[in-house]
Amino acid sequence: YADGDFWFRRNIHDDIVPCMKRDDGKTFLYFTDIDTAKFQYEYNFSQCSRLVVIRKKRVSYVDFVPQPDYIDTLRTGKTFDVLQQRDIPTFTYQSADAPELQTLRRKYNLDSVAGTGDEVMRILNVLHWVHNHIRHNGSAGLPKKERNAETIEKFAKKKGVNCRGLALFANECYLALGFRSRVVTCLPRNYYDDCHVINEVYSVQLGKWLWIDPTNEAYVMDENQQLLSIFEVRERIIQDKPIELNAEANWNNQSKVSKEYYLDDYMAKNLFYLSYILHSTYGADSRTPESTIEFLRLKPMEVEQGETVKSNTFNHITIREYFTNNPQLLR
Repeated sequence: YADGDFWFRRNIHDDIVPCMKRDDGKTFLYFTDIDTAKFQYEYNFSQCSRLVVIRKKRVSYVDFVPQPDYIDTLRTGKTFDVLQQRDIPTFTYQSADAPELQTLRRKYNLDSVAGTGDEVMRILNVLHWVHNHIRHNGSAGLPKKERNAETIEKFAKKKGVNCRGLALFANECYLALGFRSRVVTCLPRNYYDDCHVINEVYSVQLGKWLWIDPTNEAYVMDENQQLLSIFEVRERIIQDKPIELNAEANWNNQSKVSKEYYLDDYMAKNLFYLSYILHSTYGADSRTPESTIEFLRLKPMEVEQGETVKSNTFNHITIREYFTNNPQLLR
């Protein structure tokens, strides 16, 4: 799809990646995994549905698809049922006294990382440190079996790790410091599109959950600079209420992330469904034999409801997902 002067395609890792950039009024730069080519054009691309690129007998395609209005799409899922009652497990959070979390606390000097400021400042200090410590690479994936802070750090040293890996790493750092923290997969209405994984961390000081995105070193505020939760951001986007992104939000300390792209476009797309790991622990998302991972997915009333719980077992690993229309269960 097109976004300004950039064109994007889906790669073999199912990530959306840039494939072309308008270089000037007469040429395009075409990106591949091998090199970058420049070619001239005279055609009106606004009327083109597919570009065929043939280089050295290799054929690739760029499909031109109109980009939807993601905020309008989000508004098609605005209704929830705060009275709905279902038999769903409650969220649990591993104690900071757990030996594996204590090991992390010492290994990464997390007390020094968090600092001695107030609680919110300590939460944000950890966000900044994780962002700088673990490099993001959306195409790199993450460890196949053991997924904990130490295996993710080792994996990321080679070629980076995806957003899920960053959120899992940050989650264990927060747990080790005694914060209630959870991993949240933010999903689009179109299941075939890409998603984004971030954290929510509970602030006793503010009495609420906070949006924490280590991939983009991002948190979100209202017009009064009050930090917001993920669901609050979702509601404000739908209601067209003011939201602000922190000034230092960026990708890998290489490019600034704007509010217009991050909140009005990318995350507006990815806030249609919210899926939470129910049991927040060291290695919570590990895919080892006989492990069971439980999720809670918040769905708006406007979509087909289907099952209230779904469970699948593959290679002796059970993934169980509970569905709710009640955002009160996210407390």
